[in-house]
Amino acid sequence: MLLIIDNQSQYLRQFKRHYLDDLDIPHLIVEHNEHIDFSRLPEISGLIISGGKGNPYEPLNLTANYVALMNLNVPTIGFCLGHEIIGVAWQAKVKRLVDYQSKKERILIDAPEDPIFDGLGKHEFMIQKKHRYHLPSLPKDFVKLAHSAVCNVEIIRHKDKPIYGFQGHPEVSGIDGLKIMSNFIRLCGLEIK
Repeated sequence: MLLIIDNQSQYLRQFKRHYLDDLDIPHLIVEHNEHIDFSRLPEISGLIISGGKGNPYEPLNLTANYVALMNLNVPTIGFCLGHEIIGVAWQAKVKRLVDYQSKKERILIDAPEDPIFDGLGKHEFMIQKKHRYHLPSLPKDFVKLAHSAVCNVEIIRHKDKPIYGFQGHPEVSGIDGLKIMSNFIRLCGLEIK
């Protein structure tokens, strides 16, 4: 089962309805400020940390995100705010961009051999963006997988664990984004029907 932390993402309902539900992928969505009792949850195979409003320091109570990150040893992917939360959890700084990003943007893949890009067959793709903040440098123990004209640290992965951060939103970025999400689901050991 996927555990999904909802940080008031405007894209989560669309992703749930048009991907998770359609493909019958088992999942549980909890709110960003909800207490998580891991002893009462079914076995968790993967963690998704959604995008949302603000940044890792304000205005939301993001406790559930950090509790899940520190207590689960499962494949993890964070989108937008989720990417920034992962960065902060591993000692990165978050910085405000000059301009708000709210469009599709070209992403240049630096590590096409990473399993998250399996079957993509190209070195660039378009991703939906909706953010004001970014990670100006890599978090401790992470490698850069992709960059863009706006963000040098666009996609990251932990050096030793299947923990990914995407500054954009692959979950709502068309065929290429859904291919990335299918790769993540497979990393979690879940079957796609």
